[in-house]
Amino acid sequence: MSAMQRSAACIGVLFLSGCGTYVPDTQDFPGTTTDQQLLVATVIKSIHCEVGNAISDLYEQAKHYPSMRPMTNALETWGMQLTLSLKTEEKGSLGPAVVWSPPSPATALFSLSGGLSASADAIRTDKIYFYYLIKDLKHYRCETGIQPPGPVSSPLIQKNLKFRDYLFNVMLPVGTHEIQLPTNPGGALATNVLYYEVSFEIANSGNVTPAWTFTRVSVNPAGTTLASALRDRTHDLQITMGPGNTTGLTGQASNAQASGDIGLSVANSIRPSAGR
Repeated sequence: MSAMQRSAACIGVLFLSGCGTYVPDTQDFPGTTTDQQLLVATVIKSIHCEVGNAISDLYEQAKHYPSMRPMTNALETWGMQLTLSLKTEEKGSLGPAVVWSPPSPATALFSLSGGLSASADAIRTDKIYFYYLIKDLKHYRCETGIQPPGPVSSPLIQKNLKFRDYLFNVMLPVGTHEIQLPTNPGGALATNVLYYEVSFEIANSGNVTPAWTFTRVSVNPAGTTLASALRDRTHDLQITMGPGNTTGLTGQASNAQASGDIGLSVANSIRPSAGR
């Protein structure tokens, strides 16, 4: 095997068999299995911290706005369903190209080009569902800003996900009498639903194109890419609040949570196709 063939083979193994032909890791390279477990645990802990602080802040604010208290009291019959989705996609492609220029007369130059292409795409989606009762969070406090004890990476870790802002945007106008919302858990509040979603997508890609030029043959001429690799992570959090019991959301709230989950699954299936 020539040096050119060995180089092409090595690059092909590196990019094609290394990306898209096995189940990708949730944690970025060079993370271990332990790091992946730490990633999931840290994301859940960070989310719990954010939503817990937001709910307790809402109840604290209600102490200063008496008109909010009937609603916060009614919210104690509500639950909060959270859906965490960690989607990882890895794709590798290989596309060598060759141009052959045999001896030709000056009046009739001839060249022949050809190429091959191959690609592999692997997608992994981890979903975690967890549920809280609102009344169990009203006194919850958590210290923020604590970094995880390991090399884990996610935009959902110790970030301001703006859930508190959303909650206060919805609830605080009740306390200031700017809007009137139902406060009877047996009335319209029994069918009301609050839904919040935040999603982050982080994409990393690279390519390499070594070129060889011989007397009659050019391998991977300018404008072609020999091998490329892509790693795309989408971390999504859905929060659905509505009437519930100790086992989960009920009625319209349960339907809203299921609709959001289905919508996310459809979006995840479409998103990779758009990038191909």
